[in-house]
Amino acid sequence: MRTMHIIILNCADDTEKKRVRYVIDKREGDKEGLRAKGKGLRGEVGEVAEVKAIVVKADLAEGELGDFIDELHSKISAGRVEIYKAEIEKIKPEKKIERLNVTFKADIKSVEKLIRFIFSKKNATLREHRYLSDNFSEMVYQVYMRRGKGGVEVRIVLREEGGETVADIRLEGIEGASKSLKADLLDDFSFFDVSIEEE
Repeated sequence: MRTMHIIILNCADDTEKKRVRYVIDKREGDKEGLRAKGKGLRGEVGEVAEVKAIVVKADLAEGELGDFIDELHSKISAGRVEIYKAEIEKIKPEKKIERLNVTFKADIKSVEKLIRFIFSKKNATLREHRYLSDNFSEMVYQVYMRRGKGGVEVRIVLREEGGETVADIRLEGIEGASKSLKADLLDDFSFFDVSIEEE
């Protein structure tokens, strides 16, 4: 049994809007493909479509809502007003965590520079960089993976010990995003004098 959902996506910018529209268009294309093959003719294929309308969130009391709806009706002649009752559903995508433990034969400042360089090539955003002591720091990056794999939060804890720096790297993202970024990082680190432990 299908239930209609109104999904409001508050996009940060035009780039995010394009990514979202790609997902909607892809879903619509998949549906049309199934119907062309003779599947889903009895309603088995759900529909997803961008609403070509003004969507308003109205958190009003019953009396206020009625007045507001009456006023909206008075402004529309050819169109129509559809009203749905809604409750917020907290549906979060399942996230996958990947880990790497990398030991660099360099001091912590040099390793921080190297990590900044690697993540700058990935168009990552540095969310946080905390110095807990002279030989202990933490960096948090947000990386958007290409090919529609989604975003990954990367938390890197650095500890300098006896002239070496250990990086404990935690990657958290949906579907295959964290795994894909882990593979990219393993490739990046292969060019340097490091030892790596995977979990």
